[in-house]
Amino acid sequence: MIRDLSRRKRLATLIRALGDTEVGREFGLLRIANLADFQATIPLMEHAAHAERVTARLGFGFEFEASDGGEALTAAALERPAVRAAWRVRLGGARAPQRIAVLQAHADDLIVDRIRLDDLRALGESVELLRIDHVPPDPEALVAELRRFRADALVVPSLATCAWLEAVVRGPLERRLPGLRWLFAEHDLDERIRSRLPVLNAGWLHAAGRVAIPARRGPASGLLLATRSTLIELLPHGDPEIDPRSRTTETTVLPERAVLGERYELVLSSPLGFVRLRTGLHVRVVGFAPPLEPTVGDAGDSLPRARVVRLHPPPADAALEGVTLAGAWLTASVRQAFLPEDPALIAGDIAADPDALDVSGRASRSGLDPFADTELGASRAGSRRKGPKPRALVIRLEVQGQTDPGFTMRIADRVDLALRQRSAAYDWLRGRDELWEPRVVIARTGTAKAERDRRLRALWGPVARPVVRMT
Repeated sequence: MIRDLSRRKRLATLIRALGDTEVGREFGLLRIANLADFQATIPLMEHAAHAERVTARLGFGFEFEASDGGEALTAAALERPAVRAAWRVRLGGARAPQRIAVLQAHADDLIVDRIRLDDLRALGESVELLRIDHVPPDPEALVAELRRFRADALVVPSLATCAWLEAVVRGPLERRLPGLRWLFAEHDLDERIRSRLPVLNAGWLHAAGRVAIPARRGPASGLLLATRSTLIELLPHGDPEIDPRSRTTETTVLPERAVLGERYELVLSSPLGFVRLRTGLHVRVVGFAPPLEPTVGDAGDSLPRARVVRLHPPPADAALEGVTLAGAWLTASVRQAFLPEDPALIAGDIAADPDALDVSGRASRSGLDPFADTELGASRAGSRRKGPKPRALVIRLEVQGQTDPGFTMRIADRVDLALRQRSAAYDWLRGRDELWEPRVVIARTGTAKAERDRRLRALWGPVARPVVRMT
């Protein structure tokens, strides 16, 4: 019985692509026989470690069988019939789009960029594409270009881009673009827009290749993990609503063994130059779908496919001198610090204050490791400490309206009190004056809007983010 034939093929392709590189020799890829060896040999790497140990060593000249359009690297064609079928279900009996405007910036890797365009061309033989990869200084010029093209479908990275265009035209998009019939969006599918046009899930692409395809069943933002195109592992994460501390292990689970309702971080490996990268992308498993039908030239798999929805990453913890505060506690404390009579909160950023250092303190007297040049300095225990840690938090807030001079002190006192109630260690250190009270800074009006506009104009990735976040 066929179980995971596609996964074994993707692993074999990754080994062929990276085995003779410096990265492959360091990790011993050519000696790996199966996925269990791959997981036992190669550690999970966060972005910084992956950039140093993998990306930087591959360099810019990394190529492998790109003459076939990169299909050997991405295996995107294996999932394309399922993508087309999911769109056809959403289209119903209506005619498929013929003139599609793609409002999307180019990906860093042209092979990945080609996946989205090939998916759209698969809708029909006479599909015409208009690629717009940047927003002109005058947004009206963008609307005029779409009107001249007479687009019947618009592809955007985020549904927030449609909301922004509607603000430009001061009404639903179909009023200024009468031929428009469909909207395709990859991110922020819960964003509210004025248009009544049907919205199709465009799937999910990453620099490592195809991550997920649209699900035929609800919810509208539901996705099926693209396990036939990319090596995907799931790293279990605790739910911040239940356990505020982020607790992860080095043990991943395969998508077909995921627990319904649990939260996971995606770990991606790809012949495009990704080896067990912890992406920081989080999903919740909401169901399973039967295996996809075999395609021409591919026998398919017989494993169920996990259906997921995307989640915002949980807030990161803040490491202070002597205590690590859970990010969920910090964001909740800032939200709860606002009372009904206070100005409305627009956005907030929380971080350990880099200026709150006490070099004369006993615990961080010099920040120097006397064993740095010895064997002890090279050990894991000796390398954990890198100088003194901050002794306070800094909170940048943007609020609606004017604030009185004592507003920042009141917010700081409320956040400090909430943290002392939540964390006994923090309360004890604050009582000894080892930690200092948070510092609150009021941001200039329009800071959050300017940041949102920058993400909109980038035409890449999600736009929406939590109101209060860790930085």
